Amino acid sequence: MLRTGDLITIVVYFIFTMGIGFWFMKRNKSTDDYFKGGGKVPFWAAGMSLLATAISSISFLAYPGNAFDSNWSLIIPGLMLPFAAILGAFVFAPFYRASKYTSAYEYLEGRFSPGVRMYAVVLYLIQQVWRLGSVLYLLSIPIEIMTGWSPVWVIWVVGICTTIYCFVGGLEAVIWTDVIQTFVLLGGGIACVLIIFLTQGVGPAFVFETAIQDNKFNITANTDFTWFTEQTIWVLIVYGLIQNVQEHVSDQIKVQRYCAVRSDKAAKKAVMFNGIMCIPVWFLFMFIGTCLYAFYQAMPDSAIDGVNPDKVFPHFIMTQMPVGLSGLVIAAVMAAAMSTLSSSMNAGATVLTVDIYKRYLSPERDDRHYLTIGKLMTVVGGILMIVTALAVSSFLNDAFLPISFFITSLTFGGLAGLFLIGFFSTRANNKGMVLGLVATVLVTIYLALSAQGEALPSWLIIPEDWRSPTHKFMIGVLANVAAFVVAYFASYFFARPPDEKIQKATFWTLKE
Repeated sequence: MLRTGDLITIVVYFIFTMGIGFWFMKRNKSTDDYFKGGGKVPFWAAGMSLLATAISSISFLAYPGNAFDSNWSLIIPGLMLPFAAILGAFVFAPFYRASKYTSAYEYLEGRFSPGVRMYAVVLYLIQQVWRLGSVLYLLSIPIEIMTGWSPVWVIWVVGICTTIYCFVGGLEAVIWTDVIQTFVLLGGGIACVLIIFLTQGVGPAFVFETAIQDNKFNITANTDFTWFTEQTIWVLIVYGLIQNVQEHVSDQIKVQRYCAVRSDKAAKKAVMFNGIMCIPVWFLFMFIGTCLYAFYQAMPDSAIDGVNPDKVFPHFIMTQMPVGLSGLVIAAVMAAAMSTLSSSMNAGATVLTVDIYKRYLSPERDDRHYLTIGKLMTVVGGILMIVTALAVSSFLNDAFLPISFFITSLTFGGLAGLFLIGFFSTRANNKGMVLGLVATVLVTIYLALSAQGEALPSWLIIPEDWRSPTHKFMIGVLANVAAFVVAYFASYFFARPPDEKIQKATFWTLKE
């Protein structure tokens, strides 16, 4: 059960977080303030916000769990982030800043058509609703283990608090709470390592000796080339590269950070700050898992025998850390989730306001009206988040992971290919892009159904002989390849796009 000192630490964290939201409330006088932070956020704060968003509560627990149970090989996709960050810093950030777009998807209408824009908007909104609900639900599981609180109660409290500070504070509140949450995250992680290092009978020497002896630092994975049918190092590299590029070119969260800082130079610094700093942070949480492995080799505990590796870290927090410090780590788990939730909520509200309400339902209204709608959309996002999390908690318990993977695969399919062909091809046109999206949907559905095997309703199961042997990590990769390749070659069957469609809309014509 939760101790009084831990409870006080958690309450102080929540009060401080809410206070930041209300502090920035008076500064939101326009949609530019609410959705872009007024373009005056320091680069390091925007970079730390990107860092906090990248480290969800799932990473906080899954990385240590994976390192405890196996090795560090699953960090390989994260190591591709700096390469994607270079593209984000020197290509995508300057473009979005020059375009003055509030939403990333406004670009797609100008480059292709309203239909292509709406395709991406619908996918993104479904993706964000699922992401919000699933992150909030998955947060409730370790919190229940560590505190004994009901998952439903955790969903309501964290969901309402996150919605309130997003509603009143806008993007600036989200970014500055992300900064605080990053320090809480790092403080909690470092505290765990220090506790293990200072435990009599363990210590740094024993941790490193045990890890080296049992090959716990291995990050090479399987180096065989199997045409992407197994989880090899090549699958992890390609998956990580495409996934990170997709986020930097099409994720509204990234686009808002590009535009929240004062200059192009500051945007480049923010993106590269995140691209570089994420690596040591991910290594830290992998190292926590290795430390836990060594700790329980030296201090056997029957309570962890045969349990899910993801539950070992929460068990350590509640049994080995002193009062107050364990409360800090619980707050860090919440901070990891809330930084992801708040960023997704503000990004979703931006897309709902700009791409749907302003574009189709009520154009040509004054800015104050759209500011009010933006705040209302934040509340809508909070409600959808809580409802989705409660639904997952009630109905999808054991089946959560396969269904989550299936939904994520469908909603991510093709967005990177869609944006990349718009940026890097002057020949791509709307009709070719539509054919590319059709190919993307078909490829995504086929690969996702193949990957799920027998874990789906009978009417969705593909006969075993017809299933693709491709590893599930390659679904998003191949969907994006299909979008790019089919759209590019199909475009040659139709007329070149008019000059106004590509002027200042591609990498090659950006300065025209």
